[in-house]
Amino acid sequence: MASVRTWPAAEVQLRHVVGGVAAQVWPLLGLVVVQFTGAAIWLALSGDRSLLDVAAGFGRMVVVGLVGSFALHEATHVVLLRRMPGITHITLERTAWRFSVAPVGALSSRQVGLVAVGGPGACLLAAAAWWVALPASGLAWWYAAHVVFLLPVFGDGRMLLASVRAGLLGTGRRMTE
Repeated sequence: MASVRTWPAAEVQLRHVVGGVAAQVWPLLGLVVVQFTGAAIWLALSGDRSLLDVAAGFGRMVVVGLVGSFALHEATHVVLLRRMPGITHITLERTAWRFSVAPVGALSSRQVGLVAVGGPGACLLAAAAWWVALPASGLAWWYAAHVVFLLPVFGDGRMLLASVRAGLLGTGRRMTE
């Protein structure tokens, strides 16, 4: 199930990231389709739209919450990496358990930290927007939860920690990934 694709940095499209994230959770998206289909049939046969309301709520959480938050997270990494002059290529990797973005090239310790914080940071900004715009929707939590990816047990957290360590050891030092 592993899929690895490397593009020149300028050629990575956001649709590649969104498609990769959606492909990662395809069984869940399939369940949304099955649930909507069943709810639509139930509505047609009975006139009761309660199952359709449940299907819509579940679909909103999966598509806008889960897929949307991870797509924003990873797309922000890609957008930032494309702006870094030391990055020549970007690799998108999808395994059984994760979807990740990896740069090919050199970054300063400051750039590594910026890219690491960028994905979760964009999600936190989106969470604030959800809380203001639709506070009862429950969608903000999907985005706010991305702050945990800054813990050192996750890739972003490890990169942030490496950035801080490299910055403390020497200013302007280039880091190769």
